[in-house]
Amino acid sequence: MGCRDGEDHMGFGLMTAGFILLFNPVIMFPVFGDILPDAIGFFLIAAGLTRLSSFIGKLAEARDGFMKLAFVEMGKFVAMLALVLASGTAKPLVALVSGIIEAMLFIPAVMNLFEGLSFAGLWYGGTAVYAKRAVVHGQKTREIETASALKRYMIFFYLFRIAATLIPELSELQMYDYLGTVDRRAFDMVYFKPLFYILFSAAVTVFGIVFIVRVVRFFRSLSEDRPFMTALEDKYRRDILPKATFFIAKRMKLVLALFAFAAATSLIFPLDNINVLAGFISSGFLIAAAVLLLTYERSALWAVILGAVRCALSVLNLVLQIRYFNDYSTDAVLRVTEAYNRYYRLAMSEVVENLVALASVLAFAVALMKAVKHHLEIMGIQTDNAMYSKRNRDLETYNTVGGKLLLTSILAVLHYAAACAYRYLLVDFSMVLVVTTAVTLVYAAYAVYSMRTIDTLLYDKEIEIM
Repeated sequence: MGCRDGEDHMGFGLMTAGFILLFNPVIMFPVFGDILPDAIGFFLIAAGLTRLSSFIGKLAEARDGFMKLAFVEMGKFVAMLALVLASGTAKPLVALVSGIIEAMLFIPAVMNLFEGLSFAGLWYGGTAVYAKRAVVHGQKTREIETASALKRYMIFFYLFRIAATLIPELSELQMYDYLGTVDRRAFDMVYFKPLFYILFSAAVTVFGIVFIVRVVRFFRSLSEDRPFMTALEDKYRRDILPKATFFIAKRMKLVLALFAFAAATSLIFPLDNINVLAGFISSGFLIAAAVLLLTYERSALWAVILGAVRCALSVLNLVLQIRYFNDYSTDAVLRVTEAYNRYYRLAMSEVVENLVALASVLAFAVALMKAVKHHLEIMGIQTDNAMYSKRNRDLETYNTVGGKLLLTSILAVLHYAAACAYRYLLVDFSMVLVVTTAVTLVYAAYAVYSMRTIDTLLYDKEIEIM
């Protein structure tokens, strides 16, 4: 069954919307930075590539790259929130590091995107992918492929956008040498920072409008290539839709990745004693993972409920932290009665939050184990022979997964125990942050390793690019 006019089953509309959300300037300030639409844009691009990536390898690689970019942008947003409490010189560092990471991910993702589309056009009879336009240089006229030109412009625009974010922040690095005489004609470059914002934002906006026009024109031409769209739709319906385990594996890979992010963002990261990696960030990832897992295991609902309670408690504790540390320091509890009472109320509230967080992680681990047990029955080779026993193989995999999740749960207990003790020990033991960070890093590293192991043992082999 082919696609009808006006329909876009292959996701080109979502890709267009996602790229459009990338056109805006980015300023390293939480209120005006406009980072969340970038994350949404990359998620939309990845969503648009979902169907095509199921049978075109390069588009699967492109989708992975855009998903990573979405999470990088979410991390960048958290970092920008932390900049409210940080010195001015932290902004250039965040802009530089995030810019390098974005460039390293964006360029290969775009290259894979267009290479995948080129393969799709060749294999499934697409003509719009190879459309050309005439370009006049002086007395010479030559033809260039629209796709190649757009690929180059996308990379140019995004790199320019990164530079336009970084360059104004470099003014923060200017320092005077107060040894000797300072020339009265010297000026502070930070004074011109608002002007840099205006000039670079205007330039990005102009280039961004061109970017939008070219993106919309290109992806619309692909959607209007009826034979191409019909061939892609037929391939998807004939070879991909009947594979139920394929979609289970795709969803479970995302579940495992989200839990890994939940573990990685559970780190205590204080700025002026306020934890900028608030608990609702970690629990947000956990809730997303549990919601996806609900399709296969109803007990994951407990992880969703407990995660939501933890989010509410983390917001309350963030407010309490800000209010307390605006008035007192940590060691004020040793001298001021009011500080003592408020600090230990905060500490107890954080203990409750961490206990609820631990309960949500353990509930998720139990639900994941039950889902894995069910998936083992329907995945892999379904026949037995003299050389292969599915029952024995499944039992071996189940025991391995169980061992990984058990140790992950034990490390989670240690992590949240350290988090519960953090405020109490901080008063007398200034190195407590080093200890809690070390425990958390071990927990996060092993959680990531465990999720990757489960993915490799069970789900990776169910996803084969055809």
